[in-house]
Amino acid sequence: MLSKRILISAALVSILVGMLGVLIFTQQRIARCSPVPLLAAELLPNHNFARPGEVEGMPAGWSRAAGGVQLRGPAVDGEGFDLDGDGRALQLIGIANAVQTPITPVEPGQRYCFSGFALTDSPLGSPTRARLVFEWHNAAGTPTAEAATIWQPVRLWTPDLRGWSALQGSFVAPPDARNLRVRIEAASDDRLYLDLMHLQRGGEDLADLAAAEPPIPQIAAWPNDRRAAVAFTFDWETTMGGLIHSRSLGDPNADQDPLARGLRMREGVTTTMQIFARYDVRATYFATGYNFLLGNVEQRQFMNNPTFTWATPENGWLAERWRDTPWFADDPYSTVQSDPAWYFGDLVPILRGAGHEIQSHTFSHFFGGYVDAATWQSDLTTWNQVAGEANVPPAQALAFPWSSSAGMSERSWDALEQAGMSAVTRLSDQAQYNLFPLDEQGLVQESRCRWLPGREGRMLACPDFYLQPELTDLALAQIERAVEQGGMIDIWAHTEEVISPAQRAAWERVVQAAATNPAVWVAPFSEIAAWQRAVAQVQIEALGAGRYRLHNPSDLALPGLTLQLGDQRVQVDLGAGEMLEVGT
Repeated sequence: MLSKRILISAALVSILVGMLGVLIFTQQRIARCSPVPLLAAELLPNHNFARPGEVEGMPAGWSRAAGGVQLRGPAVDGEGFDLDGDGRALQLIGIANAVQTPITPVEPGQRYCFSGFALTDSPLGSPTRARLVFEWHNAAGTPTAEAATIWQPVRLWTPDLRGWSALQGSFVAPPDARNLRVRIEAASDDRLYLDLMHLQRGGEDLADLAAAEPPIPQIAAWPNDRRAAVAFTFDWETTMGGLIHSRSLGDPNADQDPLARGLRMREGVTTTMQIFARYDVRATYFATGYNFLLGNVEQRQFMNNPTFTWATPENGWLAERWRDTPWFADDPYSTVQSDPAWYFGDLVPILRGAGHEIQSHTFSHFFGGYVDAATWQSDLTTWNQVAGEANVPPAQALAFPWSSSAGMSERSWDALEQAGMSAVTRLSDQAQYNLFPLDEQGLVQESRCRWLPGREGRMLACPDFYLQPELTDLALAQIERAVEQGGMIDIWAHTEEVISPAQRAAWERVVQAAATNPAVWVAPFSEIAAWQRAVAQVQIEALGAGRYRLHNPSDLALPGLTLQLGDQRVQVDLGAGEMLEVGT
């Protein structure tokens, strides 16, 4: 028989092995940000949204950047989804919006992790992405630092595929951090549902989900040490390319004769070019597809001549007609000589010969947020096709018709990027979609291009200012703000507007102010965007002894690139793909 001592020893060993197993299991759960009672307790107040807040539709402690965030679910309104069975989830809509957690106390130097789940029921059938941003606050309650995760995929709900996607992130609290708020942001306007969200200590296994830190800026934003960039741009449409389809929302001339408007659009090319010629300024004309045609006697059918059932009075159209009428049904199938309001192909070589650029206002002038990715792809392909027939390069930039970016799905943004679009403007000013909010004066608060959420390094969104005579002083102030911020502004109007004496005087004054300001670089819209993208790619390697190696991996030459080296500012010409050594 085994001795009593051996049995006791075996039992102790078994207990120790069991305890070790429990410890390893516990550590693994904490590292994965899985709840462990007592050891990794829930830190997020009202994590299950059980307590209602003072704001209708919001749980206590939770907040939002704009409307479009609210409680949904079977227990709330009988709509939407929930994951944990309590009938509640948070809805998030808007690329410029965010769900914001309650403020939570933290300790400096400790690692904290957040875990939640998301899905989308995009009406355009698009999956999407989301990310977490840890916002650290000091003892005074002031935000002092942020740390973001990579953009993480969010599954599209279908009757056959109902799973949710995990959203996770983990960061170490900075030395001055005393509180934490986590933001959940979306990469598109597809509706998200968020549930089963937790905050706890740990999460070492999630460290790889952190987004790469951008390099410390050492390069001036604009060439030749200019402090701001200004683009002068126009939305330029034929009668067929938008005016015949005009909405009562977002179009000050919607109730006017589309034929007369088309002729004014044509005349405005001449008047604007006259202004720019006096100051050696090159501008950007955002054109619709019929602008490239000299006529359509062949009766070409573009994009299969779609019918857009969303073009109704409920959505801002003046009448029911376009709900069931093919979009290009009114094409007179004639020539520019007989119907000059409908086709502008004769103006294209004149603009290009004067150094101006033509970029996309879509082929069909549809509402961007209402169409699916396939329609976007068809439109962009057709624009590039007819542009190519007029010897115009494929578009790299897009101005949304009617500022209609609200509702853009992830797949729609993919279609733009795949078609070669690298910069966009005329974006929605609805709060949850607005990437460029205004201050109390009516100025863009942050007057600089920014990366489109989820497309960092690939697609820029740029702010614009709609110039009208009564806003001339404000436009000049907006340019000065861009100078102060080292940013950019796109000053725009429709060409039809710059034919009245008041509008021509306003444009003359603003163009002169920008063109004669040594701090301002005036250039076409796509050139400004291309410069910013290329500068973001420049690599700087420290060689020691005050010397650095620059590398420009882009295909764009960067003449007049300005660097701050110690107390010196140095200008260099850095060619495409070139390496160059500089030093103090």
